[in-house]
Amino acid sequence: MNKTNRIMLLIVLIVGLAAGIVWLELPATTPAVTPASVVRAPDLNRLAEQAVAVYRSSQGMQAGPKPGQWKLQAQASNSPGPFVGVFGPLQLVRDGQGRQLLLSTFVADTADSAGEGMDSFAASGISRLLCFVLQDGQFVLQTEKQLEMGTNGMAAAARVVQLGPQEWGWVLQSGYVQQGYTASTVEFFHAAASDIRSMGRLTEQADNKGVCADDGAAGCPALTDLQVHWQLLQQAGQPVGRFYPLDIRWQGRIDGKPVSGQRQLLPDANSGNYPFPPSLNVQF
Repeated sequence: MNKTNRIMLLIVLIVGLAAGIVWLELPATTPAVTPASVVRAPDLNRLAEQAVAVYRSSQGMQAGPKPGQWKLQAQASNSPGPFVGVFGPLQLVRDGQGRQLLLSTFVADTADSAGEGMDSFAASGISRLLCFVLQDGQFVLQTEKQLEMGTNGMAAAARVVQLGPQEWGWVLQSGYVQQGYTASTVEFFHAAASDIRSMGRLTEQADNKGVCADDGAAGCPALTDLQVHWQLLQQAGQPVGRFYPLDIRWQGRIDGKPVSGQRQLLPDANSGNYPFPPSLNVQF
């Protein structure tokens, strides 16, 4: 073997030795994570739809005359039913205890009202407030409350509202027009730990302007014409407690006397009710 061949052989040996050292120092390849080992978060929207489907089945509901409507055979104090209604939006929230809740509503008019108030004045629809809690991977109905408000077979409108940073509930609004009197009210409800509690009812509008053509005629009642506006104050950057302040403003006349005012209310610590001014509780 001549000198040149010996040099070439030496170079080959050196390169091979270096490659072996690099191979030995390479870190072990991390095994790929298989889909079976991935912990997936539950699909809360799918679970919410399943919970409502289970509820419909448990109540014996059947498809109504229009898409999205459901027919319910139920007994109310002033109507034998059946009722036809719809579910409200499905609201996924966490409460102050860290629980995952599903809040919704089911609002149904009497079938005789045909959705246009064609039933008798005394008949009312039904409004249900629904609260589900996530347990063992599924939403379970924790509590519900049925309210019978409204006239002519119509139900009170209901929707979910945020009452505080981690407090939730509902508002129900209903009204009537009868023999010249007009009135509408709103009632607040709180999704408490294991119950649905009323927080009080507030008159939103009331007037008797249609009772008499001439307000000054003999036998006509003193004029009442009241307007009340309310709003939950969710002001960014402002310190808040458990509940948002409820701002109410009113003006008009009650029994002929001019009235106006504004207050910001928080629920009473003991009763949980809003301390609405008694003078605003107008009833005809």
